[in-house]
Amino acid sequence: MMGFKSSFAGAILIFLISCSDVAQQAEPNFAPKNSQKTFSDKNSPIVLIDEAHNNFLTLSGRFRPFAQVLESDGYTVLPNRSRFSADRLLSADILIIANALDKNRKNWSPPFSSALTEEEVESVKNWVLAGGSLFLVADHAPFPHIIENLASEFGFKFINGHVGDAMFYAKDSTLTEHSITTRVRRLNLNVHLPQALINMHPVKSGRIDQVRTFGGSAFKAPNHATSLLNLGEEAIAIVPDIPFQIDEHTPRISMSGWSQGAVVEVGKGRVAVFAEGMMFSSQLDANTGKTLGLASKGAEQNEAFLLNVMGWLAGVI
Repeated sequence: MMGFKSSFAGAILIFLISCSDVAQQAEPNFAPKNSQKTFSDKNSPIVLIDEAHNNFLTLSGRFRPFAQVLESDGYTVLPNRSRFSADRLLSADILIIANALDKNRKNWSPPFSSALTEEEVESVKNWVLAGGSLFLVADHAPFPHIIENLASEFGFKFINGHVGDAMFYAKDSTLTEHSITTRVRRLNLNVHLPQALINMHPVKSGRIDQVRTFGGSAFKAPNHATSLLNLGEEAIAIVPDIPFQIDEHTPRISMSGWSQGAVVEVGKGRVAVFAEGMMFSSQLDANTGKTLGLASKGAEQNEAFLLNVMGWLAGVI
């Protein structure tokens, strides 16, 4: 019983830290470790980071360090401030949707509705089928429920709860071996070159051995997807009726075998789905002065992992 109380209290603390929209902000002194660009001005992919759906993570806000990492690799990163349509998505190579909300919330009280209309979901799906790449992040409750209509369109089923911090390792296969985790990005690559010329470009080699997440949720990926971040037997989700209103009676569900990150090819396009956002950013808790995310212990390879996920979405992995 003592172990349960301790882990329960620790989980609550993690959730409160990761969700305080007042204290949580982009780390102002963040600088990416990456110093070698995969892309040049001539072939820079256009990345749109969504800001049109009351997103908790945006280019101009808490996802600024995420954008800085992408820019360090040669991506052109722009905000999206319009509802999704076929015309709007034509300008994008990669679309980032991170923690969309159904409205400008002052609290986390139900009811929750979908952030995207069915017409927007259809536009995004058709864009991916035609060759677009989607990077979708839905963190802890209520974010999975709010983006459920889009996630389910690609076969992903989220738990609308809270999962504690997790470490994923190549050595125990909780971090899946995949081209993303073997780091084979090529530098200054023009993706339209013949394979013989592509092979002449220098390669960033090495492996991703570990990745850290900071709470979030979890999901079951479709059978044809590859789960990259596999939760172990000890993982649980706390699933309250109202986010953050948690006590000893709140349901606790095993997440063993569930995923916090997966990729899948859909038509001519690609989709990467993650159940946690801070792992790809660097955020400062203004109340405590503590920095969480890319600079945290255990997350030393998270930046390289992010760049490789982006490289896979861009088609250079």
